[in-house]
Amino acid sequence: MSSSIRFSLIAGILFLTFSGFQGPEILQDDSVYSGTVSSDSVFYFKGRVLGSEGRKPIAFAHVINTRRNTATICDTLGYFFLRVRMLDTVNITAIGFAPVQVVITDSLQSLEKLPDIFLRDFSYTIEGVMINPLGSYQTFRSRVINLELPPSKYEINPTVLMDIDEGTDTLDMVEYPVMSPVTALYNWLSKEGREKRKYKMIIEQEQFEKDIAYKYSPLIVSGVTGYAGFELYYFMDFCRFSNKFLDESDRYEIRDAVVEKQKIYEALNED
Repeated sequence: MSSSIRFSLIAGILFLTFSGFQGPEILQDDSVYSGTVSSDSVFYFKGRVLGSEGRKPIAFAHVINTRRNTATICDTLGYFFLRVRMLDTVNITAIGFAPVQVVITDSLQSLEKLPDIFLRDFSYTIEGVMINPLGSYQTFRSRVINLELPPSKYEINPTVLMDIDEGTDTLDMVEYPVMSPVTALYNWLSKEGREKRKYKMIIEQEQFEKDIAYKYSPLIVSGVTGYAGFELYYFMDFCRFSNKFLDESDRYEIRDAVVEKQKIYEALNED
């Protein structure tokens, strides 16, 4: 076969092949666009992504060729182009829209204009989230236990030190069930806590006076000294016997102490 005949045959085959080439088209349903391609050569798939409601461009939608592992994004007007082959699958996604899948099964090269691809609005259903700045109880407890406090700029109130020196038990401030250290500290420093301690001391003093009434009382002191009314009150306030002395002494020792105090009291009044 001569070279001229061989050339003519090749030219004829090429002519027949390309003369039957169909123009590209995209067939649209709810979620898939498709067509047919006469060759497996690489070409650009071009289009524009719009929202189905309002037909507004979707900027930065993701256009992914899942078969070739290539991708691009739309520009701010929704346009894109991506290299594809026949039978490639292209997924188009955007936040707030249902995804669309395009199967390249038809020629997409001879459309008169770029195809518009529409994405439907999509609402996401998510579970409610509770935000707690303190975290869970375990987290909060761990933070409190491991909290490193800076050195205090203030010294302890002198009145607190005086109460401690007198032997006040900070864990037995009031007659309540077992309390946490935080509650105990609050009762110790707060005004309410001080009032509770005063009330407790008054109750204890009244009970103590009832317990020793058989050996020391206004009636007994009046019988020893002869004082009555305000004079008796002033004298007993002058005596100021300690609770320890009154508790450990018998009635005779207390009587002798009252007589001695009376001598001093009258001597002072004479002056």
